[in-house]
Amino acid sequence: MNRSLNMIMAVSLTFTWNTTSVNAQTYQEGLVETRILDFDPQAGMKSQHFYFVDFSKQEVTSFFETGTTKIDLGVIEFDVSSIRDNFRVSSVSFNDSVASFTLEGTTASGVAVMPDIDYRLDYTITESGKVSIQGCHDAYPAYLVQHQGQNVYSHSHESMDLIKLFGTCDKAVNISE
Repeated sequence: MNRSLNMIMAVSLTFTWNTTSVNAQTYQEGLVETRILDFDPQAGMKSQHFYFVDFSKQEVTSFFETGTTKIDLGVIEFDVSSIRDNFRVSSVSFNDSVASFTLEGTTASGVAVMPDIDYRLDYTITESGKVSIQGCHDAYPAYLVQHQGQNVYSHSHESMDLIKLFGTCDKAVNISE
């Protein structure tokens, strides 16, 4: 009877260990996208800021892509690249199975008189995949935030609401899983 009980306990402990390792995600990724919605002039993706969290290496990296602005003068049409691009990850720290970092982005339309599109988001991510985000962004354009391919935050803008590009941090973000 004692031997049977020990075997059951050993099987149970093995099962628990495997469940823990399956739920841990040593590599996670996400995205912050800014986009002017289709009902406004210059519609389209303005920036995509990708982040990558590697718990095994205890590092967070990122890269970005920016869109273009289409200028239509009636007789001629052309695309202008974005300007004032500044995307970065900072304040990275790891504590056991929790990563914390700040993701910041700035870009502007190639039409030089346009103000910047800005955001600053502070992330806390657990190795099990839970994410909390606090921060802010301009109220224009639209924003989409994803983690592990799932939408965790979105913001749509009103038509022709360009005035909300002036200033910074018009819209607070507070997401907690």
